[in-house]
Amino acid sequence: MTAHDQPPTASPRSSLRLRIAIFCLLVAIPVVARQLWLHWTALPTVVRIATGSAGGRYREVSEALGHALEERLQLNVEFVESRGSLTNLSLLRERKVDFALVQPEAVDLSLSKSTPFRSVASVYSEVVQLLVRHDSGIQSAFDLKGHAVSVGPHESGDNATAAIVLEHVGLSIEDGDIAARYFDYEQIQAGFRDGSLDAALVTVGLDAEFLQKLAALTEDGKPLIRVLGVPYPEALTLKNLSLSTHEIPTAAFYAAPFAVPAKPVNTIAVRAQLVTHSDVSVNLVEETTRILTDLRFDRDIGLRELMSDGLPFARTHTVFPLHDGASQFYDPDLKPLLPSDFVEATEGLRSFVVSILVAGWLAIRWWRQTRERQQEHRLDRCIQSLLDIERRQMDLDQTDASNDSEALQLLLDEVTKLRQEALRELTAHDLNDDPAATAFIGMCHALSDKINAKLTRQRFDARLRQLIEQSAGN
Repeated sequence: MTAHDQPPTASPRSSLRLRIAIFCLLVAIPVVARQLWLHWTALPTVVRIATGSAGGRYREVSEALGHALEERLQLNVEFVESRGSLTNLSLLRERKVDFALVQPEAVDLSLSKSTPFRSVASVYSEVVQLLVRHDSGIQSAFDLKGHAVSVGPHESGDNATAAIVLEHVGLSIEDGDIAARYFDYEQIQAGFRDGSLDAALVTVGLDAEFLQKLAALTEDGKPLIRVLGVPYPEALTLKNLSLSTHEIPTAAFYAAPFAVPAKPVNTIAVRAQLVTHSDVSVNLVEETTRILTDLRFDRDIGLRELMSDGLPFARTHTVFPLHDGASQFYDPDLKPLLPSDFVEATEGLRSFVVSILVAGWLAIRWWRQTRERQQEHRLDRCIQSLLDIERRQMDLDQTDASNDSEALQLLLDEVTKLRQEALRELTAHDLNDDPAATAFIGMCHALSDKINAKLTRQRFDARLRQLIEQSAGN
C-alpha cells in the first residue's frame, strides 16, 4: 500500500481546534449558569402595591409594607390607588400590581384554586360593624329596612360582606329593602355629619384611622354614631367558613369624654390577606413574608394577631394556595436547592439547549456516515490488490509439466505483506466491529491456503519427476 493509498485521518490542527472548542464550552457553562442564576433570582427594581380607600386599614398596612420594602431591600415601591378587594384582584389579574390586600368574601371560592393568585399571609382580622347615626332609631340590623345605608363601593370587600349580612337578616338591595349608598370612608363621614346617611355596614380593622375619626364626631355634645354588631354571629359563621365570631370591646374607638362603643359588641370578622401573583419573584415574596411576620414591624403598625399568634395565624385560613416564596419561609427545611421560578424560567432554555445538542449530534453523525459512504473504504484498495493476486495465481500450476513454485512463492509473499500492511492500519475495534476487516482477513487466509496448496503440489510433482528420472537412469 503506497502513501497515496493511506486512509484519510484527522489532522493534528483539526484535533487541536476541537479540544480548544470543548475546553471553551466547559469554561463557559458555569459562567453562563451563574449569570442566569443571578438574573432569575434577582429582586425586581420596582414593586407595585395596591392600596385601599383613604383612612382605611388597607392603606395603612400597604403603605407601611411598602416603606419597609424600600428600607430593607432598597427597592422602588409604587402605590396604586384602589377601591377595595375586588379592584385589588383586578389589578393583580392585569399585572398592574404585585401585592394587594383582599377579603375572602370578595373572592369566588370555587375559582380560588384555578386562578394565578397566591396567598402570602393572613395579616389581621377585619371586623364587620354596623355604624348607625345616633338619632336614626336603628337598634339592630333588622331595623335597616327603609333607611339610607352605605354598603361600601361596588368593588370593595365591604360591599361583598354587607351583602352577606343583609341576606342574613332577610334584606335585599335588589328588592329595594334599603336605600343603598355605595360610599367610601370619607363619604360615610360626610353623610353622618349632614344627616343624609342613617347607617353604614363596614368591614375594617379596629385600628383603622377612619373609625377613630368617626367615633370622635359629636352632636349636642354626644357621640354622633353608635356601633352595633351582627345578629346571631355564630349562626352566620356556620354558613360561611371564612367568617369567625369577634367581640369589639367597650371604648375600642374612643374613650373620653364618652366611650365608643358604649358596651361590648358581638359581631363577625374576616381575615385580611396579602395576595400576590404566581409569577412574582420567589425571593421577593419570601422577603415580604419575613417583613410581615417581623415582631418589630407588627408592633409598629398594630398587627396584634401576628404578634401574639405568629406563623400559625399567618399561614392558616388563606383563600388561595400559598406562594412558593411564602412556603419556603414557613417551611425552610423544604426549600429546594434551586428556586422554582428559576427552574421554570430556564426550562425553555434547557429544552432548547438539549434540542440543539441532540440535533448537532445527529447532524455530525449523518455527515460522517455520508462522508464515509462517499469515500472509498480504506480496505478497498487492499481488497482490490488481493483480488489481483488471486487472478494471477489462477494462471499458474495449470499443467503437470509446469514448474511455478517460484512464482507461487512470490504471490504468497505478496499476500503476507498485504495482510501485514492492512493489520497495521486496523485497530482492535475495527477487527471486532468492521465487517470489511473481517472479510479481508478471511480472504487473505483463503488465498494463502490456495497458493500453499498449489505450491505443495508443485513441489510434490517436481520431486516425483526427479525420482522417476533417477530410476530411469539406473
